[in-house]
Amino acid sequence: MTAGGRSRPRPVILRQVVSFGGRMKITHVSVRNYRSLKKIDLSIDSYTALVGANGSGKSSILYALDWFFRGHELDLSDVCDHKEGNPLDAGTVVEVTVTFGGLTLRDRERLGEYGRGNAAVFSRSWIPGEAKTKVVGNALQGPGFAELRAMKLVGDFRKKYVELRVDLSELPDLGKSPSKEDVVGQLAAWEGRSENTSRLIAVDSADANHMFGINGPNVIRDCVRLVLVPASTSIAQDVGGLSKDSALSELIGTLMSTAGAVARADWLVRYADEVGELNRVVRESVETATALQADRINSRLSSFIPNARVEFKPTVPEWNPKNDATVSTNVVVDGIVNDVSRQGHGVQRAVMIAMFQSLVPDAAHAVGTLKPLDGESEDETAARLTNELAGLPALIICIEEPEIYQHPIRARTFARILTELSSQPEAQVLIATHSPYFVRPEQFASLRRLALVAGKSTVANTTALEVATAISGSVDQVAKIVEKRLPTSFSEGFFGDAVVLVEGDTDKSVIEALAEKLGLSLDSRGISVLDMAGKSGLRIPYAMFAALEIPAYVVADGDALGAARKYPNDPIKQAGAHASHQKATEGVTSWLRASPARNGTTPYVFKAPSVVADGYIVWEDDIEHELAGWGSFQTALTANGGALRRKDLLTYRTAVLDADLGDLPNTLRIAIQAIADFRQG
Repeated sequence: MTAGGRSRPRPVILRQVVSFGGRMKITHVSVRNYRSLKKIDLSIDSYTALVGANGSGKSSILYALDWFFRGHELDLSDVCDHKEGNPLDAGTVVEVTVTFGGLTLRDRERLGEYGRGNAAVFSRSWIPGEAKTKVVGNALQGPGFAELRAMKLVGDFRKKYVELRVDLSELPDLGKSPSKEDVVGQLAAWEGRSENTSRLIAVDSADANHMFGINGPNVIRDCVRLVLVPASTSIAQDVGGLSKDSALSELIGTLMSTAGAVARADWLVRYADEVGELNRVVRESVETATALQADRINSRLSSFIPNARVEFKPTVPEWNPKNDATVSTNVVVDGIVNDVSRQGHGVQRAVMIAMFQSLVPDAAHAVGTLKPLDGESEDETAARLTNELAGLPALIICIEEPEIYQHPIRARTFARILTELSSQPEAQVLIATHSPYFVRPEQFASLRRLALVAGKSTVANTTALEVATAISGSVDQVAKIVEKRLPTSFSEGFFGDAVVLVEGDTDKSVIEALAEKLGLSLDSRGISVLDMAGKSGLRIPYAMFAALEIPAYVVADGDALGAARKYPNDPIKQAGAHASHQKATEGVTSWLRASPARNGTTPYVFKAPSVVADGYIVWEDDIEHELAGWGSFQTALTANGGALRRKDLLTYRTAVLDADLGDLPNTLRIAIQAIADFRQG
């Protein structure tokens, strides 16, 4: 019992974790005239990684989505092609269109006419110079219903309703003087019946401002929440103070204010003279609210930094029931307590991401805030909780440069956590990144590669099916190579201006060292050399990069002398190996694109001298056969304790750097120049 003789509210117990399947998520985004995004369309997966050079428009997509949801004010600098002092083209409109899929029954109920199809489509637009934005949606309504709903005069909508009943006899007779509310109610009831779904008519660009909180509740926010984690350096203020629009203010402020106000009002009515008791109850209420949020944040923060936790320390002024409580944020790492502003940027960002995730109501939030109603049984409370959990919004988390302030190991861990988060039915993750840690080879289908062409952003992506079709193979074949053959380092190629696909680590080591020796650094040219672990590993990555519009240069071994070297005294095995090498080499040359030769003759014929073309190299045998003709390299290799075909990469690299360029074979010199010049596939 409390001091006033009332029973304390019993705790709500979630007896069973309930799975509600998928949630409403973004499936497609279209952006027009926003920053560098003149006209861009891209599909969105549960995990989507936006990659590309600086200025290609990756972050602009995230900020365009943020504007779509929030509708904050833009200025002329946000308009594509805007130049100070020059007028914009007539009819210029900034527009972001988002398609949502995976609509649940609850989503459809909330969205009404906009949620009756397989997907919900909304567009936010702004005409430069106007004060307000406009939101429209593609709705499904009964035939002729949109026209009636738009009518304002009594005589008009009553007459229209009578006309509708001629073709739709199931609409009830409402008499001679029905109200607009009665008429619209019957239309909605007709549209809501499943047997009428096939008769609904698409109404494009129907006014939907009210769905985004303009002159009505923010229905979209009830269905899905988007949080943007910017690549900001001023993080402490957002997570450590209750300033306007800070993450902490949104997370703690409303709950804290409500908790305190409700407690004060309740006790002032009953115990006006017991201010001390009031303060105790207020303090307990505030502490409960802040503790709940701290627990939610820490459950996520522990994934990023296992030995760190956040503490919120409420301070409730005594003796004055009108004062508001305040909150400060401390972070405890290895038992050491510090204000969040005194933590490193990596810790601050981890706290911020955990806090942003906690902005979205989840099961822990529902359990912590739902209280039994007077006279309600435990079963009724549990049923109400289950219903509330089913209606929780999905979380779409957008992170600009998730690798920022992260050490390599922490970045890999963070990448894994984001992948795991995106696999949850209620979550979706979009990142704009420069780090290969966040795009593993098997995630290539989640990649959206942006490029800047003539000042406008373009986007490319592909799928396993598209790659399989390009090579006349199967999806299983693509999956096998991608999942089992490609090293993690392969992801570096997604970020290159061009890639060089080689058969082994010897090729990679020698080519990179020789380019450096010749003053043709491949790194500075944005060219990444990738080891494909054999000839059979070249085809699928080549098709993958082509689909992503990343130029790929191929360096393949002809292996003309390999069989004789391996089986010098066994002609039968030598013949078999020779035939196998020929088949494999001809398999590669069959899909290589035609390319002008710089050295040798194209198309390459098995056993012919090495050929260097603008788009590929085929060695007569292998790169070590070419190195055998470089006398000073051989001398340097021996001096460093190495020997040809011993596969000691460090020794090979050292020998290349120590060798004399004066006797470098011309084929190798031309080969490195061709790679350095390469930009177009």
